[in-house]
Amino acid sequence: MIPVKVVLAVEGRDYIEPLLNYVHGSEYARRLRITAFSQPEAFHQYMMETSGMKRPDVVVGEAAFLNLWTDREAADIPCLVLHEGEQVSEYGQPLLKYQPLSELVGFILETARQKSNGRKCVNSREGGLIIGMVAASGGLGKTTAALNMTKQLGSEGYSVFYLNLETVDSSSLFTGSGSASGAEGEGLSRLLYDLKAEGNEGIPLSVAAYCVRRPEIQADTFQPVYNRKELTDMTCDEAKELIRTVAESGQYDVVIVDGDSEKGDRAQAVLEASHKLIWLLADDLMSMHKCGLWLDVLETTQPEGLEDMICKTSFVVNRYMGTMINSLPRDFMELNGALPYIPSWKQMQHRELLLSSPIYQREIRHLCHELLNVDGVTHPPAVWS
Repeated sequence: MIPVKVVLAVEGRDYIEPLLNYVHGSEYARRLRITAFSQPEAFHQYMMETSGMKRPDVVVGEAAFLNLWTDREAADIPCLVLHEGEQVSEYGQPLLKYQPLSELVGFILETARQKSNGRKCVNSREGGLIIGMVAASGGLGKTTAALNMTKQLGSEGYSVFYLNLETVDSSSLFTGSGSASGAEGEGLSRLLYDLKAEGNEGIPLSVAAYCVRRPEIQADTFQPVYNRKELTDMTCDEAKELIRTVAESGQYDVVIVDGDSEKGDRAQAVLEASHKLIWLLADDLMSMHKCGLWLDVLETTQPEGLEDMICKTSFVVNRYMGTMINSLPRDFMELNGALPYIPSWKQMQHRELLLSSPIYQREIRHLCHELLNVDGVTHPPAVWS
């Protein structure tokens, strides 16, 4: 993960120190690197010399500091002006100086995220890393795992898109189907129409115009499609184009695709378009049997692509209870991870608990870090002068 680089310029050290202490002791410790200044001259010198990798993602400061930064407009760096009610908009976007620290830091991160939309993603690919979620049968907890991964990566500072391609989109249990934060997007239906209308000419579109922000999962997504025919009629090529349109928009580091459990065009598109696959299993005879049958179909219909698919697949058992009873259905399969069984989920009344189990989130975090090859090294502590 690349932390958001913030320059903080405030005269009072009694403001800087509590803010830094809060960041270091909170969930934001891995997501932010703050360089703070309490002397205007030091801030001015730093901004005049900063470029390349040291270039900040956001500058947050008082007007007296920002007034000295004469190149701020040419630098094209988001600028948040701390104020206590006075008029400061000439220096950048006003930000109330005294407010709950969680809201203050959250606004800074959101500003950096919005600015990063349209830039090249942080990974080495030409677009976002596509992680496909697949299972040989329904009811294995695929959507629960996908949304927990989405929330985990979003909380670590990645820009994430969650794309649900199920015929019946069960993710609405987690996110609801009403209004989301920010402006309502035009929706997946409109995007599918525009993709067909443009044909092979490509679309210079911004995916942000079609999606909504879901704070519950800390990611962007589409509103659920209510005309199921739009999904059931979707060909494999159309589904792949949709997935790649989102991933190559330049707005997202990671795109998590929740595929259909039934073998079909959309499921095939997820297998082909994904850079990495999470194949969920259950430690029961029927789940293993269906997984083996699906692999047999793939081996028969596309033997040349099966090896490549296996190479990018992590087989993960869900609802793991500490020991495996059933064997994996094929000799070439290797178990790459396990997500724990959470007994309290069986009689749960509050859907938000599905995204807030510490035990489950711990294993989701490990799985995410393995997929993204995160080395676990935290960024240097914030410094100030």
